[in-house]
Amino acid sequence: MAQKLQRNLSLPGAVATITGLVVGPSLFVLLPTLAGMTGPSLWMAAAVSAIPAIFCILYVIQLGSAVPVTGCHYITITRWISPLAGWIGSLCGTIAIVVTTCIVAWGFAAYIGHYVPAVPLLGWAILIVLIFGLINYLGIRLVGWSQLVMMAIFILAILLFGIGGAMNSNPEFLEPLFPKGMEGFIIVCIIVTFLWTGFLGLAEVGGEIISPRRNIPRALIISFFIVLALYILQPFALVATMLWSEVGEIGKAAILEAASRFLPSGAVMFIALGGIMAMLTTINALILIAARDITAWGRDGMIPTIFSRVNKRFSTPDVALLTTTVLSLIGVSFAVTLDKYATAGVLALMIVQILGATVTWLLPKRAPDILKKAVFKFSPFWRWFTWIGCLVLFGLIFLFGLMIDMTLGLIFVAVIAAGLIYWFARKAYLKGRGIDLDQQLGKITGATLEELEVK
Repeated sequence: MAQKLQRNLSLPGAVATITGLVVGPSLFVLLPTLAGMTGPSLWMAAAVSAIPAIFCILYVIQLGSAVPVTGCHYITITRWISPLAGWIGSLCGTIAIVVTTCIVAWGFAAYIGHYVPAVPLLGWAILIVLIFGLINYLGIRLVGWSQLVMMAIFILAILLFGIGGAMNSNPEFLEPLFPKGMEGFIIVCIIVTFLWTGFLGLAEVGGEIISPRRNIPRALIISFFIVLALYILQPFALVATMLWSEVGEIGKAAILEAASRFLPSGAVMFIALGGIMAMLTTINALILIAARDITAWGRDGMIPTIFSRVNKRFSTPDVALLTTTVLSLIGVSFAVTLDKYATAGVLALMIVQILGATVTWLLPKRAPDILKKAVFKFSPFWRWFTWIGCLVLFGLIFLFGLMIDMTLGLIFVAVIAAGLIYWFARKAYLKGRGIDLDQQLGKITGATLEELEVK
């Protein structure tokens, strides 16, 4: 039987969780690859990609403040759009989390493997997923504190590299801005957009945040400005201290190579530590969020209810965490290129955000009593503005993502088709036992209802 999760994640812990989630896979893993795709305009691409992120934050502020529950997107889309839409949206969210975990796990492996080459990179990638699966099992409070410590280290490392790089910049490295043309710049903008969308993950752990109706919006706003500053500073420092083509050739270790040109060896080692901490915060947060979606599925009977079980000692969803860890290990084992992982994440997250923005727009009609409890209420103009902006921006990004890699797009469609087959098979199975899945998903379960009643 489902049990209630405990609200142990503070505002600082929420800020650290979401900042680590957004920063980890980009500034220390994908950044060198992206530099090789667009050149010195890398920092501009990071800034431009913040525009879709603003729309994401606008709707998540409204949604998270009104419905602070575990698996928020899945719960709200299922109840107030349709059960099938909720299942597909949540499935896309899980896909995005798994591929992002793969990006970061392999990035971590490349970093640590540089210093300990005796261990195969796959071994390091597997090990880090297992470690943070265990940390999540031991409790949300431990996750929050570990995120704070790691965030402090990687922000200091980024500032050290970013400020040092800006002070030692070479103007010749910054021209021409678009050596790969506007096409390369647009592709990088799309990929970086995927990295910004980590902000929507905060809503998924709404059931464990202290005073969520106030702290979810606050955490989102604080985290946005932290991430924006870091996203502009570090990319600029990288392309201003090393020729962009050289950055692309070196790959993941390019930041360390660039740092070694203007910083002492001790400082370079600290930056390497910061890079590792940034990646670890991301894996930590990803496992946390994915397990909460699976918990919500189990509560609803979308999958067997054993997946919603909460460990009595640690108050964590142990079966869901085990499932998340196993899925991440499977994804890591494929070892595809980082840009393919990122493109798959783009496709999945654009669907999640379109559905999430739509259900936020529908809240006044579908759940007016619940919306009244929200601390942050947007006027009709801002609700329409947010919804239309999300539809246009995320829809276009999804189409561009398909065009970037049509083969990957077909694989993505095949995975969604498999999800649809499971949906109808599950409905038929439950119907044979006298359970109407659509009717069941129209209600809010006891555990979710308890989370919803919090102030």
